[in-house]
Amino acid sequence: MHLFLSLLLLSEMTLLFALVFSSSKLRELITMMLGKIVEGKGGAIALPVVATLTVVFISMVYDTKGIWTEDVVLNAADEVLMVNLVLKATLMGFALYLALITYGLHKYIKGSRPWEAAKETKSI
Repeated sequence: MHLFLSLLLLSEMTLLFALVFSSSKLRELITMMLGKIVEGKGGAIALPVVATLTVVFISMVYDTKGIWTEDVVLNAADEVLMVNLVLKATLMGFALYLALITYGLHKYIKGSRPWEAAKETKSI
């Protein structure tokens, strides 16, 4: 699970860097690809995935809080379990945050191109 979440974070960061710092042609390609995903059946698939990740994230935070209490001294096994849960929860939280940033940036880039709307109205 750590490897999957790490690869997910790496791919989301690469996508964000490409959206922010790339040339206009690559940015248009990525924006078009994200637009197709959001407009098509991808939005119907992405919403349950995000909801599931959020529920699992909240569950991991709750389990970590259950392991770590003020009164109990942790043994080595509990410490390993807690560190594992905290790492998974952190990676999952960052993945959800980067997905939200990617969606917002895509929406901003898509909405900040009034010259394309003007071209379409002139051609009609």
